[in-house]
Amino acid sequence: MSVLTRPAVLLASAAVAAGLLVAPGAAYAADTTTQLTAAEMKAALEKVSAASDTAAAEGWKGAAGYRFTESGKSVTGTETITADRTHGLLSDVFAVDGFGATTLVLDEGDGVYQSISGGPQVDALKMMGRSAVKYVFVADKTVSLEDSAPDPGDLVEDYAVAGTRTAHEDGSAHYAFTAGDGVSITLHVGADAVLTGTDATMTEDGGTSEVSLDYSYGPQTVHKPAAAETIDHKTLATGVAYLTMPETVKRAASLGAADTRKAAKGRKVNVTTLRRVVRADASAVNSYAGVAMVKVKNVSGGVRVFGTNPWTKKTVTYSVKASGKKVVVKKL
Repeated sequence: MSVLTRPAVLLASAAVAAGLLVAPGAAYAADTTTQLTAAEMKAALEKVSAASDTAAAEGWKGAAGYRFTESGKSVTGTETITADRTHGLLSDVFAVDGFGATTLVLDEGDGVYQSISGGPQVDALKMMGRSAVKYVFVADKTVSLEDSAPDPGDLVEDYAVAGTRTAHEDGSAHYAFTAGDGVSITLHVGADAVLTGTDATMTEDGGTSEVSLDYSYGPQTVHKPAAAETIDHKTLATGVAYLTMPETVKRAASLGAADTRKAAKGRKVNVTTLRRVVRADASAVNSYAGVAMVKVKNVSGGVRVFGTNPWTKKTVTYSVKASGKKVVVKKL
């Protein structure tokens, strides 16, 4: 599965499942704290998992806050995961302060959409006359919400470590424990045994990672990008490659000339060898670019190396010709 189809969609959930801390909980009156063995914790959380799975049958939403602190400096971010299980859709909006936001939308059995926010992709879309496009799409019939974004109940069912259960007057409770990797975790549970929130903290190599999540349940609405605002990832990748077409064509011609000189070993350059070497190098350059952009055509004394942008219709051309013991490259 590609990176896009196995996104960090639930960086929040995955982080918490693996273990990530604990924001101070609210003060409750008449709290009762009970020590739980690993077996008791596992049994209690299995009930929480089952209740949460039932609550999430039609959908759920997770709102997460992050803080990464090291050497007195902090980076904060947020993530909102919305799962519409009825229609097989999920959105993940992840934002880091100062760096903007990224949106992923999973369409079960179809593929993944990722928002386009800047850089070469935006430049390519402008060149292609498709500035209205906001998402790149990767088709993948195997993508599923269950694999890519486990629901809240899945996050608690495997913990089997000793800890505490603190019961509150309103029937809610929270479970606190330290996972095997040293991560402190607090799970907040409603009176109906449904998971309502998760807090976790991890300190490692002088840095501290904190995450806090709140969950809500029931039918959700996820916006699936329209065709007019979407582009296939292969098409977009081709557009990005053509942004640097002049440099790519020049590289193929120059590399072919250099390798032809090496092949001649100081002797007179053979035109047949030149054509074979330049074609091989052009093929290698195309492979690196991911697009069959560079073309090679035989001409008297050598070859013409060229590329034509399918959107702008502009052509860049170089001649590579044998001249005694030399190979001459010239832009046409």
